[in-house]
Amino acid sequence: MAEATGTADPERQAPDGEQGLVQRLPTPSLSFEMALLLPSIVFLAVISFIPLFALLWMSVMEVGIVAGRSSEFVGLEHYADVLTDARHINSWWTTVLYVGSALVLQTVLGVLLAVSLDAVDRAENVFTSVIIMPMMVAPVVVGLLWDFMLSNTFGLYAFILHQFGLFTETPILASDQFALPALVIMDTWQWTPLIVLIVLARLKSIPNQVYEAAAIDGADPWQRFRYVTYPLIKPAIAIALLLRSMDLLRFFDKIFITTGGGPADATKVIGMFIYEQGLRYQNYGPASALGILLLVVTIVIGFLFVEYFMGGAGDDE
Repeated sequence: MAEATGTADPERQAPDGEQGLVQRLPTPSLSFEMALLLPSIVFLAVISFIPLFALLWMSVMEVGIVAGRSSEFVGLEHYADVLTDARHINSWWTTVLYVGSALVLQTVLGVLLAVSLDAVDRAENVFTSVIIMPMMVAPVVVGLLWDFMLSNTFGLYAFILHQFGLFTETPILASDQFALPALVIMDTWQWTPLIVLIVLARLKSIPNQVYEAAAIDGADPWQRFRYVTYPLIKPAIAIALLLRSMDLLRFFDKIFITTGGGPADATKVIGMFIYEQGLRYQNYGPASALGILLLVVTIVIGFLFVEYFMGGAGDDE
C-alpha cells in the first residue's frame, strides 16, 4: 500500500503511462434513499409553495369576488388593518391565553406522567395504553363528546358540577369566563398523551448508570430530576412543544363544534377568526394577512423553543 506522503504507487500507472498518484474524485450523485425521496419532496414543495405564494398575493390585494370587479393592489393595508382593529387584537390575546395556558398545563402533566410511568415496574404497557387512548379519538368527536358531557340538560360533568352548586344556570360553554378554560382542559385531555409518549421515549434511552452515580453522590429524588433527568429530556420537551404549539396556534375544530368562537368572542382564537373572515365573509385579503402573520408567529415561537431547550443539548449529554 502506498504511503500517505505523496509517493507514487509503482504498480499503478497514470493514463499517459507515467507513474503518479491516481486520484479518484467523487462524482456527485444522489444516494439511493434520496433518489426514492426526491419525487415526494418535489411534490410536497409544489403543493406547499403554490398556496403560500397565493396567500402572499391575496394579502396585498383587494380580491374582487364580484363578477366584473378586478383585484386591486393595496400594499400593506390589510396588515395595518388587522394589527390595529380591536377585534383582531382581542383575537390575538385570546390565542395567547389559550396557547400559553394549554402548553404549560400539557407540558407539566405530560412530564409528570412520563416520569411516573418510567418508574413503574409492572403493567407499564397497560397504563401507557390507557393514557394514550384520548389521542386516538378524532378532534371533532372530542368536541361533540365534551359538548354532550357539559350540557346542562343531560351532561354527566354538568350534573356533577350542579351537585356542588356550580353552573346551575349558565352552561360552562356559554360562559364568557369559563368557556376558554373548558376548551383548554378539553385539549389537554386529548393531547397530553402525545407529550407523555415523546418524553417517555427519551427517558427510556437514559442509562441507569447515570442515576446510580447520582444516588452514590447522595442526590435525593428532586435533585436527580433537576440535575440529571431534566437536562437530558430537554430536547424531547422541545420537540413536544414544537408539535403542540404549531397545533394549538391553528386550533379550530373543537371551537367550531362547541362554541363557534363565542360567547361574545370569548373563544375566538386567531384560527377561528381567519375562518370567519375568509370563508364566512369572503374577506380574503384580511384573512390572508392574518394567515401570513400566524405563520411568522409560529416560526418565531418554534425558533425560541429550539434555542432555549436544544441550544445547550450538546453540553447536557
